[in-house]
Amino acid sequence: MTVGTVAVTLLWIAVLAQFPSQRHVPIRRAVWLAMLIMCAIGTLDQPQIGGRLDRATGLPNGADVAQHVLAVVAVTLARYCAVSIFGSWGRRGRPSAARLAVAPAVTITAMLLLFAASPARSQPTDAARYTDFPMQFAAHPVVIAYWLVFTGYLAVSFAIIARLAWHYGRTAARTPVGRGLLLLSAGMVAGLCYLGYGTAVVTARAVGSSGPGGPAGAFIGTAPAVIQGLFGALVVLVAAGCVLPAAQHWPGVRHVGLYWSLRRLYPLWQGLCQAVPGIALDPVPAWADRLDPRDLRMRLYRRVIEIRDGYLALSPVDAPGIEDSVRAAAGRRRLSPADQAMIVTATRLELARRAKLRGEALPAAGHTDAYREFLAGTDLDSEVRLLRTVAAHSATISGAAERIERAAG
Repeated sequence: MTVGTVAVTLLWIAVLAQFPSQRHVPIRRAVWLAMLIMCAIGTLDQPQIGGRLDRATGLPNGADVAQHVLAVVAVTLARYCAVSIFGSWGRRGRPSAARLAVAPAVTITAMLLLFAASPARSQPTDAARYTDFPMQFAAHPVVIAYWLVFTGYLAVSFAIIARLAWHYGRTAARTPVGRGLLLLSAGMVAGLCYLGYGTAVVTARAVGSSGPGGPAGAFIGTAPAVIQGLFGALVVLVAAGCVLPAAQHWPGVRHVGLYWSLRRLYPLWQGLCQAVPGIALDPVPAWADRLDPRDLRMRLYRRVIEIRDGYLALSPVDAPGIEDSVRAAAGRRRLSPADQAMIVTATRLELARRAKLRGEALPAAGHTDAYREFLAGTDLDSEVRLLRTVAAHSATISGAAERIERAAG
């Protein structure tokens, strides 16, 4: 089983699982349709399926042309969805469908006319050496023109989608939507690599350096495996990027996510319970918390409330050079401005927690309510994400607190 087969199988599973939740909203339906077309492309890319189509139609390379046409349609739908959701060139709102259809219609028409004038219309491709007919017939100008039209349209669309997905994925940060957009952007980069590598193969064929003893013989010989790998990466990353935001609502995935969040927050909760014992309604040891799969959402809700109560019982400590201590404790780990501010606040609270454990009273920060924004989640999910970020940086926070205490002591 090839990488492409596995990728297409995963994509079919994702598409079928998504249909019930996507069919009622126009934009979601368009995204789902684009994924469905990708499934069709991947299915036609299988030699058994593509070969049967060629024999049934009596048209050699008909499956390749069908894949290319479907790719133009799928990319157009994806670009339409991206621009509709995020906007483009400073504008938001849904673009004109008729205006957006002009470029792909011209592209498909040009491709069909060029294919009809090429020798690929009547001669089959050596599938063992070439994944697409332009790579075999690259010596013919009409085939070169076909490939440039096809890859030019896809490359521009991939670049637009990748730029929008990367920008808004970074803005959405650690949310499932943000991670999904970053995966989608990575998929578009894989698509650009696929186009670039395919263009290199077509160029090598066009200049006549494809013989076994030629300078590019080994390069062209390994091209099918590399191109299949890049295509598989494109399919898997795009599928994962589209499915990830919705997958968090699937019962099984949701259950695992709640359990994982509960476990990730346990050390944070335990440390606060040591300093402020009254916050815990029902203290449990780590082993019991780990083995109990019941009432996960309610337990996570209580844990977030108890952590919040623990922080509210502390007075954040101000210390000179705390920002420098945080940067030093982070080492080579780069911190975003938002993470830097959050870790500084968490370090102030960690200093207060340690002082309370020792029975000491340290001077509070000048703005004692400044840390309230630190817990300003709008719902359970947003507060869990914030606290999980604190837990993920616990080593940096502890390191910064230890540096400050050593300097003061």
